[in-house]
Amino acid sequence: MGGIVRALVVDERLDEGRVLGDQLVAAGFLVSFARDRADAFEAILRKPPDIVVTRHHPPRSADLDLVRRIRAVSRVPVVMVTSFGSIPDCEAAFRAGVDRYLLLEAEGGHVGRAASELVRERARPEPDPRGGSGTGTTADRMRALARQELREELGRLLILCRGNIAEMARRMGRDRSTVRYHLRRFGMLEGSAGNTPRIG
Repeated sequence: MGGIVRALVVDERLDEGRVLGDQLVAAGFLVSFARDRADAFEAILRKPPDIVVTRHHPPRSADLDLVRRIRAVSRVPVVMVTSFGSIPDCEAAFRAGVDRYLLLEAEGGHVGRAASELVRERARPEPDPRGGSGTGTTADRMRALARQELREELGRLLILCRGNIAEMARRMGRDRSTVRYHLRRFGMLEGSAGNTPRIG
């Protein structure tokens, strides 16, 4: 990432927020913290960050309320991190407007990687429908758009099919190994065997 990229971490549990902040700092972000929804929303309105990373403590709905408030005023990328996630929790988070929903992993680093990837995606130029050259080649931009559309389709089906890869493959008209490949490619599979759908 070039230049200063700012991340806002939202977590009422300061020690847990610091863990997320450390991952983001290691990934090159300048990190600030908010301890509750009111502080976070005020900070976003005052000076929007490049990305928001917030915790989800199911079954509380307050964490999702923050995402809905953000989405009412901004398209800033939002990563939600949880220690106790489930498929229904993931569904609710994506409906609220998160861009990634991640399980907090013991080895760390994955939050920073996901945040960096999201920021890079948002920085890519949109394809010019008129075919103009713009920044980068039209072919590059079309490939980036195709990747984004595939990721969104996988995310939608992951929720709709409740993690059932066979049903996802049936609806996409592809074989299961291809669906697994793309899920793994986009970081949507977890577990050592790489066969368990990730909830983010």
